[in-house]
Amino acid sequence: MDGSGTITWETFLENAESFLRVSDKLLDGWTFHGEKDVPGQAYLARQAKIFIPIDDGMVNSAEATDDWCEELGSVLQEDPFVGASSPESPLITEHHILWSLSYSVPVLYFNAWKSDFSGMNVVSVEEVQKYLHHLDLKYTELSQAIHPIVGTPFLFLHPCMSHELLRNTAKSKNQLVSWLSSVAPAAFHLNLNTEYYKLT
Repeated sequence: MDGSGTITWETFLENAESFLRVSDKLLDGWTFHGEKDVPGQAYLARQAKIFIPIDDGMVNSAEATDDWCEELGSVLQEDPFVGASSPESPLITEHHILWSLSYSVPVLYFNAWKSDFSGMNVVSVEEVQKYLHHLDLKYTELSQAIHPIVGTPFLFLHPCMSHELLRNTAKSKNQLVSWLSSVAPAAFHLNLNTEYYKLT
């Protein structure tokens, strides 16, 4: 699909390469994976470890609170440098930026794990939606699907709204960054350094 509100694979690659140069300067951790010669078969990726308060909106039910307190308790017992009063727990986040062959727009996939290890204690769609609701965001097109390249379940922001976002940023020198700045707040702990905005 070509036309207003879309970008070509070639434009996606050019924008992504500029994005990566800034990431390398910032030591921000973004990398490119896959086959750049095959449209839609390469993607930008970044994994980060952060610490979040136990009451970060991720934990809203009594059952979830008990699970997280138990999990945090085991972390505290194993690490003599973490004080018993520490109200935080590790969270691994992973964000992938793909290009949709069907829609000709970027698509954001992401996962998070409430542990020090990818794949352990994965964050659910419901928890992320509660977290996003807690931030009072209006984006509701969050789903879970099999990642089209790596083949494992990921959360993703449906690309249906991306056409409008790309139309509104048609004059941007880097539409990938302009689009990403619009969707990042709904992607669960995806924070962009302001240096990226200089590309637009």
